[in-house]
Amino acid sequence: MKTQELLAAFALLAGCAHARSAEQYRADTEAALAGRSADLKSCYDQVLATKPTAAGRVTVKLAVAAKTGKIEDVQLDPSQTTAPDELSKCVLAAVPAASLQPGDRKRGEATWSWDFTAAPAK
Repeated sequence: MKTQELLAAFALLAGCAHARSAEQYRADTEAALAGRSADLKSCYDQVLATKPTAAGRVTVKLAVAAKTGKIEDVQLDPSQTTAPDELSKCVLAAVPAASLQPGDRKRGEATWSWDFTAAPAK
């Protein structure tokens, strides 16, 4: 499984105390989502158990809540997603468990992608 950031366009809106730069917001969001990698791998392994050649990209649009840093409003981007439906649904369920700590005074919005590729047969 390879994680790739396609686009991180952060909308910077008003809020509370801590304020990240756009670059720091991007890096912290990447770190928070990387914390979900075991769950995403599990999603992919479940699909591979029934479809050994399954592969593709899952792209989601998401928001990072101001103040709490909680990932929310996660939606599949069907125009950029090529992975099987069961993998996409599993990723959608896993991503909202991530959060940025500490939260930020600004709400962030991003588009994130993961590429899933089966290991080559030996």
